[in-house]
Amino acid sequence: MKICHVDPACGLDIPPKDWGAIEKIIWEFEVNQRSLGHESIHKMAGYIEPGEFDVVHCHVANLANQLHERGIPYIYQLHDHHVLHYGKESSVYKENLKAIEGSLISLMPANWLVDYFDHPKCIYFSHGVNTNDFYPLPFHTLPKNPKLLMLANNGLGGDPAFDRKGFEYGLGLAMLNNLEITIAGPSNNKNFFNNHIWMLNYPKLNLVFDTPNKELLKLYHNHDIFIHPTMLEAGHPNLTMLEAMAAGLPVIADWEMEVDLHGCWRAPRDIFKMDEGLKTILNNWSDYREQCFKSSEELSWLNRTKELIKIYTKYAL
Repeated sequence: MKICHVDPACGLDIPPKDWGAIEKIIWEFEVNQRSLGHESIHKMAGYIEPGEFDVVHCHVANLANQLHERGIPYIYQLHDHHVLHYGKESSVYKENLKAIEGSLISLMPANWLVDYFDHPKCIYFSHGVNTNDFYPLPFHTLPKNPKLLMLANNGLGGDPAFDRKGFEYGLGLAMLNNLEITIAGPSNNKNFFNNHIWMLNYPKLNLVFDTPNKELLKLYHNHDIFIHPTMLEAGHPNLTMLEAMAAGLPVIADWEMEVDLHGCWRAPRDIFKMDEGLKTILNNWSDYREQCFKSSEELSWLNRTKELIKIYTKYAL
């Protein structure tokens, strides 16, 4: 099968050196599609010719619409949580709906997106994780004072001060238990902390910026529990949750009810329910750690790619 992923044209490398979720997803699909015997590359939309590929897989709405105008069939995959944030009257929603309507089939990484668009071409397709790059330490015993980790790019809709990822809740959980916590992410997070100066008063808070992808595993291995009380995600589960799980970190997070994710404690933005989850995980450390690793194995990028090839075969060939 001859496959082309459309380069999102965001100015980031494929694979990305640090931040770049869509670019990471494209690269994982490419590598695993090649390992399964297919030809898979990425190209800018304007350089793709009609009939050049068996499958064109597009990840950005405006580029999908350009392909449609040029008569190039495509499979669409939506990654934009702003379709909900701005609402159904917004240009963001309408542009994505147009991309869905023009697609052969559209992959939604969250069930809420399927329900939200309520379109017959929308199907749920989970994200995955590279279990060769992310794996647990062989002998990771629970320390007396476990270290918490958050890893995210905070903000929403151009407002860097908006706590979409729940940094305040993660810090609150650490403060409640007098635990060390690291909040990592791109330099953009500095804008968030400039608007939440009070958080810097906690002496056990560590800030980490712009960790290269090749250093992420070390970051996970230096911590014990991953915290992700997000309030809006296009991916359920999202990439960092899966990476943390593959690295052997039980997770306290909020994700949609339709997705059953073993090894994680589901907690809404409620500091006391998060604390209940923390205590439950600490009392059942080995079980949670084993379950989260098994869940990540089931959602490896290789397994997700095998399912994707079935979708290509059904809808594009």
